[in-house]
Amino acid sequence: MLNERVSHEHIRHCPRRRRRLGDLGEYGFIAALGFVLGFAMNRGSICTVIATRELVLERRPARFIALVECAAWAALVYAILETAPMMPEGWSSLGYLVPAAILLGIGSYVDGACVFGSVGHLGNGEIEFAFTFLGIYAVVYIESLLDLLADRPAIDAAPSLGAAIPALLLLAVVSLRLGVSHRSKSSFRRLSLSMGAVGITSSILAVLGPGFSVTASFGPIASIPVAGAVVSFSMFGGSLVSARLRKHGFMLKWPTVKTMLKRTLAGMLMGLGALLIPGGNDTLLLIGLPAGAWQAALAYGLFVATLAALILKLGSIAKAWS
Repeated sequence: MLNERVSHEHIRHCPRRRRRLGDLGEYGFIAALGFVLGFAMNRGSICTVIATRELVLERRPARFIALVECAAWAALVYAILETAPMMPEGWSSLGYLVPAAILLGIGSYVDGACVFGSVGHLGNGEIEFAFTFLGIYAVVYIESLLDLLADRPAIDAAPSLGAAIPALLLLAVVSLRLGVSHRSKSSFRRLSLSMGAVGITSSILAVLGPGFSVTASFGPIASIPVAGAVVSFSMFGGSLVSARLRKHGFMLKWPTVKTMLKRTLAGMLMGLGALLIPGGNDTLLLIGLPAGAWQAALAYGLFVATLAALILKLGSIAKAWS
């Protein structure tokens, strides 16, 4: 009788156990993708601010071309998986989109890094960049409490040309970057691997969680949904491990009150711009451009133009660390 009761209990609880094991497996896979994403960001010094500075001040376009390469990788993955890159909300009208993109550019300039670069800097031990994300959290959390923005239906745009077009585009972009690259083959290879890793992992995460972006993964932390927390913490962990593996790559640097305030302000500007577009530079590159959205191309162009104008006028000390 005891064995029979145990058997019944085992049968009754097996589905629940299988679900738990399934959830753990899914979260483990998401954590692995987030770790690779953060590792690649740090390993390749991936940052639009750095790329724009090298382009306008040093006439070195290779890193900027690599950002387009990242978008091409994402487009290729979407095409192979036959899945549409999806925005959780539709694009804003031009009246919001244009000033929001400029605001995103100003915030990134003040921060000295875009969202990608901020993850990399934080992994290097520069604690002040945690306040960038605090500023982003604050804006997203306040908007969610007050519900200030009107609801916009989600949109998607399924790739219709198959994998051949993204593959050819990727080959062309890599060839162009090789042609203009003045650095060593090892640096070219490292940046290629990093951009490929970012494009592939980001698109897979977006397929698993429609609407995923690096910026979007930070917003839900306020209410601690598991997936958002897993991606964010594993991404920071990957960036930290990458820095520790580089010789003299990690050096803990405590912030001053001035830098904490500066990064928080920058994060709030970046968060506000990302809310109004909607999407940060990561969303524009890894979801908007692969979807062929003209709004993403316009917003990213204005974002970069704002950065370029500020860098030419005021200068910038942003530079690659690897």
